[in-house]
Amino acid sequence: MKTRLGPGLLLLIFLFPACLTAAGRETPYEKFQRQHVDTSGSWEPDPNRYCNLMMPRRNMTVSFCKDLNSFVHGALAMITAVCGSGGTWHHEDFYYSNSPFQVTDCQTTGASRCGSSSTSRIVIACVDGEPVHFETQVESQAGEGDEP
Repeated sequence: MKTRLGPGLLLLIFLFPACLTAAGRETPYEKFQRQHVDTSGSWEPDPNRYCNLMMPRRNMTVSFCKDLNSFVHGALAMITAVCGSGGTWHHEDFYYSNSPFQVTDCQTTGASRCGSSSTSRIVIACVDGEPVHFETQVESQAGEGDEP
């Protein structure tokens, strides 16, 4: 008995591995966006619930579970601007944001994640004018606007 595969099925068989390969080739800027940027503007107000929703949604619990991750809430253009006029160069490729952002930190604790929210300036590494690494937050202090 001879089995024939239709053209649609053949196309699917050949394109599926290509799609998987392409998905694994995100640029450092795309990875930064996936792991650290939430532009929705309507994030979950409960940080624990937010972390338990976002970490799996952003594929950070698949092959290994990232122990600590921060999500910066705001417009992508404003976050990217930290690498230019919206930030102050500090050292190497690291820039401090001139303005504070809402940030949710997610930490893995056993099978779930707990979270905390704050508003603070952020420190990111930039390459070719694009953020590629979230380093930390800078706690706001009385002399806000002073050099961190």
